[in-house]
Amino acid sequence: MTATSARRTRKPPAERRDEIIAAACRVALEEGLQSVTLRRVAELVGIMPGLVNHYFPVADDLAAIAFAVAAEAEREMVFSAVPETAGAARRLRGLLEAIYAEGSDALSLLWLDAWQASRIRPALRAEVGRQMEAWQARLEDLINEGVLAGEFHVSDPGLAAMRILALIDGMSVQAAIPHRMSYQAVRDMVLSNTERELGLPPGGLSG
Repeated sequence: MTATSARRTRKPPAERRDEIIAAACRVALEEGLQSVTLRRVAELVGIMPGLVNHYFPVADDLAAIAFAVAAEAEREMVFSAVPETAGAARRLRGLLEAIYAEGSDALSLLWLDAWQASRIRPALRAEVGRQMEAWQARLEDLINEGVLAGEFHVSDPGLAAMRILALIDGMSVQAAIPHRMSYQAVRDMVLSNTERELGLPPGGLSG
């Protein structure tokens, strides 16, 4: 290694760690969680596998962190699809439209990958549980806002959130066969079921 290349690769620990996590996220989204290995991530960053191992001694921990970062970014994106100044119904519709927008398949596939892999990867299983609980809490809060504002009519916002998320998660499998999927049809089906769940008339989320 030349002095120039050595200087180029010396980064503060926090910056290097973030770089490794970013690379792991890219691998997870583009190639699947099974490809989040010390060697593959090191190759992408342009460092030796031993340096990745220094920051993440267990490859499964790195895969779990990569999933967490991607899932958190997705959640923030869909919940901010419509400004908070809009009503709860409009924000919920924007959330569902963002989830089922064309081009969102990579994240759906990542969730499918994580659910399957979590059976044998404890760190990933724990992270999947945390991310699902975070989704539940955010959606329940949004439904509560709608109930307080008189937009939604439901006695148990937590149960409603769970049912809506179960429907969304169940449709994620469609991402595995996108050539057979009508995004508009799936989005409309989820919208109509969500309207019924929240005591809204047909088209109640279109405002």
